Amino acid sequence: MSEWASFIAVFWLLWAADGLRIARRRSFTVVGWRRARAWFARLSLPGVLPMSWRVTAEDVPCSISPRGICNRGAGGAGRPSDAPHVAQAWAWADVREAATVEGWLTINGARFCPDTGHLRAEDLLALARAAPEAREACVRRAIRRWLRPAHLRRRRRVLLRRTRAAAILNGASAAVLAALSGYVVADAAAQVPERVGAALVVALPWLLLALAGLHGGAVVAAWRALRRLRPVAPEKRGMNLFTALLMPPQALKLRALAGEGFFPAQHPLAMLLAFEAGVARREAAFNTLADLRWPTGGADDPPLAREITGWFRGVLAAELEPLLCVEGLAPEGLLAAPKPNSPVSCTYCPRCGDQFVAGRRVCPEGVELQPLARR
Repeated sequence: MSEWASFIAVFWLLWAADGLRIARRRSFTVVGWRRARAWFARLSLPGVLPMSWRVTAEDVPCSISPRGICNRGAGGAGRPSDAPHVAQAWAWADVREAATVEGWLTINGARFCPDTGHLRAEDLLALARAAPEAREACVRRAIRRWLRPAHLRRRRRVLLRRTRAAAILNGASAAVLAALSGYVVADAAAQVPERVGAALVVALPWLLLALAGLHGGAVVAAWRALRRLRPVAPEKRGMNLFTALLMPPQALKLRALAGEGFFPAQHPLAMLLAFEAGVARREAAFNTLADLRWPTGGADDPPLAREITGWFRGVLAAELEPLLCVEGLAPEGLLAAPKPNSPVSCTYCPRCGDQFVAGRRVCPEGVELQPLARR
């Protein structure tokens, strides 16, 4: 069975590589089955088990207010956070054109910010054309749409229910393939009795036929599920499903494939509050609040840009803080001063937590230092 060893190795290599994505910048990825785990990186892994689902989110790349839009974000949950090379700000009255070109939002023909799905070109034009007295309400509604953990939980339940058949068939296929792979490894090490090898040779055609049936059934079940899972974000699920039909390793992750584009673009913190129960969501909550209260950069931005980001920070903080309290992450506890790590430490940076001795007033990033709590 030595010829099978190379076949099995190539199969699992393709399975491991399938679904691996390299984002143009760092993003949050949540992968789960019964429990979810999250990480912040350029790599987006697909999950090991066939039952796994996956959702990704990026920080909001811009700030909006009733006055206009700026390409400097605020309240980022990831570190390090991306900042624009040149800050741009447009008053709504000056926004005449908006489009999506090669993964970027453009305004009046100029590249503005990455297209992360939080604001589409048609959304920008709608805000620009809205009546000034109604624009603030529209902007606030757009911000609230990015902070809906309960909505994300409901969509996850729908996804799991609709894709249950495909996931079960994928699980059966993976179990048979894992058993067959274990046999090939044991046979290569001469650990398999001769009678077992002879029995497998007789059963192998039926095993392959069963695997083909499981594979086709899973793809059909996923196709039926996709007809009921209406996407709300750009996706290529139809093409991916066709590819999975031709490439069995990819078909072992049909649930993750079906979830692509099914979850709306959200603030990463809302996504972590919905799915993550560990340290990652606490770190994201701290990063977001610290970025809102003690922002870095932007001192040389145009006055309009500073006005827009200032308004955006205030509204985003007002929407986030009650949500964090409901989730058991009180802002006062998240931003509490740490204990001194040495007798001479007297101040600390509220963003990174580094501690300083007397004499410094600001950290290297320009954030005003805060006094340490002495206990």
